[in-house]
This record gives sequence, C-alpha cells and structure tokens, in this order.
Amino acid sequence: MRLFIGYKAWKEEEYLLNRMTFDDLVKAYITYPAIQIYALILLVALTVGIASITSVTLFVAAFAAGAILFPIAWYLVHRFILHGSWMYKTPLLAGLWKRVHYDHHRFPNDLSVLFGGLHTTLPTIIFVAGPLGWLINGLPGACAAIAGTVAMTCYTEFLHAGQHLAFEPKSTFWKTIKARHLAHHFHNENGNYGIAEFFWDKAFGTYYGETKNAPRSATARNLGYTDEMALKFPWVRDLTDAEPETRQAMRARGAASS
Repeated sequence: MRLFIGYKAWKEEEYLLNRMTFDDLVKAYITYPAIQIYALILLVALTVGIASITSVTLFVAAFAAGAILFPIAWYLVHRFILHGSWMYKTPLLAGLWKRVHYDHHRFPNDLSVLFGGLHTTLPTIIFVAGPLGWLINGLPGACAAIAGTVAMTCYTEFLHAGQHLAFEPKSTFWKTIKARHLAHHFHNENGNYGIAEFFWDKAFGTYYGETKNAPRSATARNLGYTDEMALKFPWVRDLTDAEPETRQAMRARGAASS
C-alpha cells in the first residue's frame, strides 16, 4: 500500500464507498493527502505547544475548546453556507460550492468529494481556533486549540466516510449517527446537519430522529440546484458537463447502487 500519494493520483483512483470494505476505507483514509497534512499539523502543534507549555490545565482547556469549536462551526457552515443558494449564484464561488457540497449530495458514495478541502478547512482552523487558544494561554494555548480542532476534524471525517460505507456498524452510536446522516442525504436535507453528534441540531430545532418526523424533500440530492436554477445560474452545470467521461462513468457506477 502506498502511504504517500499526491491528491491528483488519489482522486484518479476509484473510491466508491458502496463498493469498499472497512479495510479499504482505512487504507484510503490514511493515504488521503489532506488527512496526512492534518496529521502533520497535529504533530507540529502538539510539539510546539508542549515545548512552550506554561500550564497543563490551560493547555488541556485550550485543546478541549478547539475540539468543542468544531461541531458548532461545522453546524453553522453546513446549514447556512453549504446548504445556501448564494454560492452557486455567484460565478466565483460556484466551483467551490460544487466541489465542497453539491457533488457530495449528488454522489454520496464518491469518497473523493466527501473529505473537506484544505483550502476551506485550514483557514477556519488557524484563524478561529488559533486566536481562541491564544486568549486562553498564549502560544501554547493557540497550538493546543489548533490541535484539538484538527483532531476533531480527523475523527469526524472518518466517521462521515463510514456513514456512507456499505456496512452495518456494530456500535449503537455509529448505527444512530449513520441513520441520521443518511436521512439528511436521502430524505430531507433541511435537518440533521451534524455528523458525529447532533447537539446543535437539537438546540436549534433542525434535528429529526425518524424520517416520519420530517417531510420527504424533492431536493435532497441536488440541494435546490434544479434545471430551472441551472438556466439562471449555469456555472455549476457547465463545470459538471466539462468533467472527464471517465469520472462521470465512475460516479455513475457509484450512484447505481446508492
């Protein structure tokens, strides 16, 4: 197994979650370039933070603050940005929205569009978690908060991939979060925005524990980017049509057994 491969080479592989085993997922996860960069950032942040530590209590508090920051940040971004329509209505942002979320809802079995891109995750981690940790304990606190957010990111990315994997989890926890997340994808996208937890969904009234508690949505797979919207705002459609035929064929194989 190649442990270090470039993003382009990784993306050219056929990573269809509905055709992968759990072992396949682990291999794909640890070879994904972004996950490897997260691991490097985690190592550097912990090394610098521990080397400059002034208070174990504050260091742990900053790490916990960074970890806690991730779920609320994800909820807000997922609900108000990724599920908004304003990005695909803007030429400069249409491609970003397509890559970050539209393609994931259209092809939830395609692992290459499941993991978040570094260009969207790292600025949030560094410029939000960093200052939060700095307020708690200066440099070691900033490093700890960044490490906490990165650790939570890696944990959530793996669970998220597992939620789309064609396997039946043994743990009640994973069964529950998988059912809630798949309902978000295939029943009603206007709820269950969490991944590893649904605390903020419950806090803001967007949680539904059973599909019968929410009406079926006609836009769960296209996020409201209908043919009518594509006529008005064609940039996502144009980018989709321009994709290589091999990529389209691969995704079709994944969608065939969604």
